[in-house]
Parts: sequence; C-alpha cells; structure tokens
Amino acid sequence: QIKVVQYDSENNLPLTYEPDVLRDYYRQRPLLVLQRLSQVAAAASSYVIPTLWDAATGKLEENDVQRTRILREVLTSLGPFFIKLGQALAIRPDILSPQAMYELQRLCDKVPAFDTKQAMQTIEKELGRKVSEVFSDISPAPIAAASLGQVYKATLRKEQQVVAVKVQRPFALETV
Repeated sequence: QIKVVQYDSENNLPLTYEPDVLRDYYRQRPLLVLQRLSQVAAAASSYVIPTLWDAATGKLEENDVQRTRILREVLTSLGPFFIKLGQALAIRPDILSPQAMYELQRLCDKVPAFDTKQAMQTIEKELGRKVSEVFSDISPAPIAAASLGQVYKATLRKEQQVVAVKVQRPFALETV
C-alpha cells in the first residue's frame, strides 16, 4: 500500500502522525532530543523541587494552590502537548484537590496568547502575501487563544466577508 506523507517544508517533520517517520527523524537528531529533554527538566524543576520540599516539611496541603499555579505556568511554557496534559489533569478529582483542579482548568479557557507580531508574520509567510493585501481589517489582538493556536477576526479585502483566521502557535509542531 502506498501512502503519501506531507512534510512541513521548514523542518521536514510529517504533518500527520507517522510513528516510523518521526522515530527516524529524531534518531538522526539526538542533540535536538537532548535539548528538548533539558528544556522539560529545567522547567519541571521549578515545580518539582519546591513540591518535594513541601512534602518534606509537611506543607503539601498548605501550598497546594500555589504549587498548582506554578505547575500551570510550567505546562504553559512547555507548549501544546503539556497544556493538553494539564487540561486532562484538570478534570481528575481523584488526583487533584478541587482548588488545584480549578487552577488547572484555566488551561482550558485562559491559555495566554502569543505575540501578535509573530502571528502576523506567520500569516504572511503562509499566504505568501502581506496581511493588508488579503484582509481589509484584522483584529489587533486575538479574539481567542488555545493550546495549539489563536484566532483573529478579519474581513477579506476582496469579498468583504468576515472570517476567523487561525494561527498555529510557534514551534507547535516541534514541541508536540
């Protein structure tokens, strides 16, 4: 059976889940894997070390909400996969306290937006044209942000139709 796999032109990653292709890609780039692992370890340490200290000093319950807030910030900084992980944790009362669940539920509806300038550059790169050539109006800030991207409200220049413009988060493909 022949299967066509589309690739991202910038970094040669498949645009669909292809385990064998991904395995081969990362086997050829051990430094990239090591770099990502070190990013995850460094970010996680800002949560794990204070949490271990709280456990050792008997203050886990007392600092529960504060530690979960830090966990939410760590997950957000690590990208889409980790945000999704936090969203999954947010609905697990068997693992988290109600206060901690509430804090992680912010990952479901209050994911911070990324820089609009970067989003506009992405739109222009994808369309191969300036934003102003395609849209007569586009919102100066996103109207929504989520784990994988954000959305702008725009009006198509030619048709004068109002549309939603979805922009993928920078490095979403690489960090997932």
